[in-house]
Amino acid sequence: MLVKAGHASVEVPQVKPKRSSRRKGRSFVGIAGSLVLTVVLSASAHADTIDQANAQAKHLAVEIGKLQPQVDAALAAYDTSLESIGQAVSSNVAAAAVYKVLQQRADDLANERDGHLVALYEAGGSLAMYAAALQAGRPADLQQLHNFTGIVTADTHAAASARRVAAVAKATLDTSDRQVGSGLDNADVVNQRLLALQNALGAQQALLDQASARAKDLQALKDAAAALAASRAAAAQAGAQAASDVQPYDLPSTFRALYQSAATTCPGLSWTVLAAIGQVETHHGRGTMVSTAGALGPMQFMAPTFVRYATDGDHDGLADIMNPADAIFTAATYLCANGAGNPDSLYSAIWNYNHADWYVQLVLALSTKIS
Repeated sequence: MLVKAGHASVEVPQVKPKRSSRRKGRSFVGIAGSLVLTVVLSASAHADTIDQANAQAKHLAVEIGKLQPQVDAALAAYDTSLESIGQAVSSNVAAAAVYKVLQQRADDLANERDGHLVALYEAGGSLAMYAAALQAGRPADLQQLHNFTGIVTADTHAAASARRVAAVAKATLDTSDRQVGSGLDNADVVNQRLLALQNALGAQQALLDQASARAKDLQALKDAAAALAASRAAAAQAGAQAASDVQPYDLPSTFRALYQSAATTCPGLSWTVLAAIGQVETHHGRGTMVSTAGALGPMQFMAPTFVRYATDGDHDGLADIMNPADAIFTAATYLCANGAGNPDSLYSAIWNYNHADWYVQLVLALSTKIS
């Protein structure tokens, strides 16, 4: 599918010097008393600030937690649709395999976490490790322990997130395994899932951004930030995984010839890039020719963009968006106009074709497997 694009302070009164030593003594006492009052009030304001930060951190952590189920559902839907399009592109649509991949990923993360927990337990737990490091007087050991406990915490977050995602994906796949071939393999559907995920993650990020600097340094919000980072990492991993798993579809001889001919109009552009786009979009004309976003034809152009770059591929005097020759040659023209002939700008050229990094990764991975 082508998308166009403080602290509180108390003023210390100044005391004029007097001649009498007695008065000097009283003045000194007055100044000292004022200074003590200043320190006490300042400490009180500092305590209030910490209390306020704690209250804010706890409140925001609760609000962020309320959004987590939405993030999990959106991540599961995005992951599912990516797996689905990857398998559809490979002509091997099997909804059960989507859940299997997610469940295996969750199991692997849980096993990794358990291994670290066992190591921590065998060492006598974190308190024993801290005591041993302090008795030995080696600061480096404390740093290593801090790093290790951080790894265990990260493992726990990642494993819990993966389990939730797999559970939601299983529920989703149980009711949609027969719908993959008819809808979830469309690129615009994956983009809709990605947008829903970005909106859910954005809502959590907006709440984190409201926190004061002091609140952000508290554990409640650190945990929330870690969960958010884990969700973002899971989304990135999903895109990379879908790209690495994709396999080329049986390529019709007529489409192969058109991809090869069209690529010659853009020096530097490999015909396999055109073929990869054709496979992702419509399985070389065998899939849906009208997407839910309004993209048309075997190369899934939006009509205004096609009109701008229209190329008469079969030389019949017409440029038809539904005609394979015209659509493929127009795709070559559009990609070339965006720098596809240069290896340094190929990524951005494909991104302009469909504004999503997962799409570019999918196309590039597939293009290296087409022969």
